[in-house]
Amino acid sequence: MSSLSYWQSSLGLPNTLTIAAAVDTLECDLCIVGGGIAGSSAAHWAAARGLRTVLLEAREAAMGATGRNAGFVLSGVADNYYRATVKYGRENARELWQLSIENRSLMLDLAEALDVPCWRIGSLVLAESEEESDELRRSAALLAADGFAGDYEADALRERGFFGGLRRPDDGTTQPAALSRALLAQSGATVLEGTALRGWQSDGAGVVVRSDRATVRAKWLFLATNAWSARIHRYFHGKVSPMRGQIYLTDPAPLLFDTAGYSHHGYYYFRQVPEADDPTRGRWLLGGARHLNFDSENHVYDESIGDKVQRDLEAWSAAHFPEFADLPISHRWAGLMAFTPDGQPLVGTLPDEPRVGFAVGFNGHGMGLGILVVRQALNLVLDGRPAPRFDARRFDA
Repeated sequence: MSSLSYWQSSLGLPNTLTIAAAVDTLECDLCIVGGGIAGSSAAHWAAARGLRTVLLEAREAAMGATGRNAGFVLSGVADNYYRATVKYGRENARELWQLSIENRSLMLDLAEALDVPCWRIGSLVLAESEEESDELRRSAALLAADGFAGDYEADALRERGFFGGLRRPDDGTTQPAALSRALLAQSGATVLEGTALRGWQSDGAGVVVRSDRATVRAKWLFLATNAWSARIHRYFHGKVSPMRGQIYLTDPAPLLFDTAGYSHHGYYYFRQVPEADDPTRGRWLLGGARHLNFDSENHVYDESIGDKVQRDLEAWSAAHFPEFADLPISHRWAGLMAFTPDGQPLVGTLPDEPRVGFAVGFNGHGMGLGILVVRQALNLVLDGRPAPRFDARRFDA
């Protein structure tokens, strides 16, 4: 079964009437491939530089992962701060958190400025074991020592089967498809939807990009192709892997859970989406359970929903939030995330093609890191400024 998210359907997507007739040749400074949050962010930063920009999108803008996520705009990454310090080192983790906090502030500010639904409701990371609870306790201490907000609550939702939690007061949520499309529209870029990339040729003077609806002559090409990157260029083989995430959404119910929730190291994520005409009611949104279904959800290019994952999500909800268990489910959907071996994005230019840049592999955190990682990538491509933290060459053999 194919799937369409609540965010996409509320915007009337897909809408093939928006796809214009084919054109012959376009000339621009920057050609972007991909109409999700990374592509929209690239168009945003290109506009700030006064560049002429053309964006190519095979479907419609925000029809991929950007329009299919939970709309979380959070600090940090899926790993808690304690785990991140062990995995990346204390200073690297601190820099990653600081970047995510700056990204969060910018994203939520842009949502409000563009009149996109936005809820500054904080987040609550919940432990599903004593071991995870201890990690959250350690995380709170490390966050405080490094100047970040985060309070450990030993009794957070224990009556619901959790083992305490970490509250982050400044996080938020948004309507991700609406935000990405609004950001793209504001940029003034020429957008060709329903336009599949066929290839390109680059030399020292520029790039000729071929699609099924137009040829684009650009000074630079920027790939914002995330989960599809390995299908576009062999350089991404072994560096970027597609993984499917699934979500369901219920009919509205009285507002019970008023923050963005994470548990089991990010393998479950949940919130209530307030009704526009009645903020005392909200739709229960729950996603995840991928850790129970790695065989079916990893390394796939399929946006259809799976019965097993959906049943696992419903069982988790019944165990922890039984008030939502019998609500009619209005939407079920899936989207493709892009994961990298070390859990951090890839930024760079293709080997021997300095005019072809990219920012891909957001590990399920495109909303939480994307706009500032893309800025680093464009600074590299356009100005030669290095982006050492996310440099894709770290995986080159």
